[in-house]
Amino acid sequence: MSRCLITCKDHNLASARVIERHGGALEDVRDTELGRIRRYWVELPVDRSRNDTTV
Repeated sequence: MSRCLITCKDHNLASARVIERHGGALEDVRDTELGRIRRYWVELPVDRSRNDTTV
């Protein structure tokens, strides 16, 4: 997995700041049945020592 989607409520500015401080890139803000949600993508570090072809 190379990136992760993280969400928080639009009014939760503390969570938004933490996500942004850790590299979160805002994709959009959406209206959902749970209210307005901020959607962030965070790039994950690549572990080059793992061989993903083995099971």
